[in-house]
Amino acid sequence: MSYFKYFPTVMIKGQEVLDITRKVRLSTALRSVSLDYLSYTLDEGDKPEDIANYYYDSPDYAWLVLMSNDIVDPYTEWYKSSEELDAYIKVQYEVKSGLTGDAVLDWSKNTSIASNIVHYRSIHESAVQINRATYQKAPASEFYAMRVYDYEAELNESRREIRLINKSYLAFIEDRFVEVINGE
Repeated sequence: MSYFKYFPTVMIKGQEVLDITRKVRLSTALRSVSLDYLSYTLDEGDKPEDIANYYYDSPDYAWLVLMSNDIVDPYTEWYKSSEELDAYIKVQYEVKSGLTGDAVLDWSKNTSIASNIVHYRSIHESAVQINRATYQKAPASEFYAMRVYDYEAELNESRREIRLINKSYLAFIEDRFVEVINGE
């Protein structure tokens, strides 16, 4: 199924175009049943189309891979290879660092500056994070600085494990997708 194949059209300035403003979400009931999902660990360079082709036998189901993982923007929310992560950091932090290219990467890892600190994290419990103002009042030995590169690398790594909807539901999901997109 091509993702946009079933989208209705609308008239804009006298021209018929696809209504890509339609949005579909997986039902809460389906998302809450763990048996309906297969856990999958991405390898470097895996793309949604690759996973869809591997598991659903068609790259056209990349939309379902993304939807199953609540990914709206695959350019920023999908797991990145090492090279893609470095490229992303170079672009994303160019303005904040005031640098360009590989100098941004060096800045993002530099442990002798404070401008690249995203937050501070408890050494005892990683879920406890504080900002710079709070850090001034906290015991320094209890927290460490989470710098841009480590923050982005950790966030990226958390995206490596994805969920795939059991392929036995594929026909049902496709039928419901068409109904919802067309307002039925």
